[in-house]
Amino acid sequence: MLGGENVGYQKRRFTDEQIEKANSMNLLDYAISKGFGLKKVGKNSYHIKGFGGLYINSLENKWNCFSQNKGGGPIQFVMFIEDKTWVEAVKQLLGMPIDSKTDIYKPISSDYKREENNREFILPEKNNTYKHVFAYLIQTRKIDKDIVNELVKEKKLYEDKNRNCVFVGYDYKGNAKYANKRSTNTNITYKGEVLNSNKAFPFLFGKGDNKVFVFESPIDAMSHATLFKLQGLDWKNQYRLSLGGLSEKGLDRFLNDNKNVTDITLCLDNDEAGRNTTEKFLKKYKEKYSVEVYKTTTKDVNQELKSILHNISHSKSIEDDLEDELEI
Repeated sequence: MLGGENVGYQKRRFTDEQIEKANSMNLLDYAISKGFGLKKVGKNSYHIKGFGGLYINSLENKWNCFSQNKGGGPIQFVMFIEDKTWVEAVKQLLGMPIDSKTDIYKPISSDYKREENNREFILPEKNNTYKHVFAYLIQTRKIDKDIVNELVKEKKLYEDKNRNCVFVGYDYKGNAKYANKRSTNTNITYKGEVLNSNKAFPFLFGKGDNKVFVFESPIDAMSHATLFKLQGLDWKNQYRLSLGGLSEKGLDRFLNDNKNVTDITLCLDNDEAGRNTTEKFLKKYKEKYSVEVYKTTTKDVNQELKSILHNISHSKSIEDDLEDELEI
């Protein structure tokens, strides 16, 4: 394994976004694609056969090899299981061609960047049903059924052959350029971007006024729209943009294309990464836009939605019990 000084040097040859993308690749999906034998041994734990005590935690997207006291994320997984350098592992996860080890410190050439940008983006094949998507989003995630239906009609949401939710982003000509997948199987946490997705055109819905609400995930954006609908507000009259993580590329492109927008409300996750990015965005956009922060006491907007609906249901149950007592 390369030393700390070299690793620090290597990281500079990739953008922060590229490193983030490589390290957010779904480990379970990657292991399956490589043909490793997997056996489920717990709710979120999978054993990789033939490698001793090597396990993947699908919920945390982490791995551990207990016999060698090693573990980490996707980059370290490729380094460990395929005996690659840090640079080679990142490039493999990003689908880049791997150079010889004598060439690993060379900067990425402009020719390669053109090759990378010209790679074809293909949407996952559609399933012949939407029932798993509807059950997951409406029953598990508590998103309003009218919102789910509307996004299906707009072709911004569908179910693929693996029963994943697929959230689609389009360019200004109506061409699909981005897709974010989320498993509908509550026992396996799978989420990630479709290969060659362009973060400049992420999942977006709504229109009409001068405000955009910004989220990390499509489900949080849909949850926020549901909260509006619960208050009797028209959820279609605001833009809601999912960054597909914490990249500002999609927001920059959106603001450039929509000069009427003057107000930004940041609705990022209430965790360390989300709070840090919120501060970063505040500094970046506050001079040109009116920027507000949507704060939750829960981790994210979907958890807030589920908490509110739970409290409403609990209050309704208490009211029903009181009415029954009064009738007696």
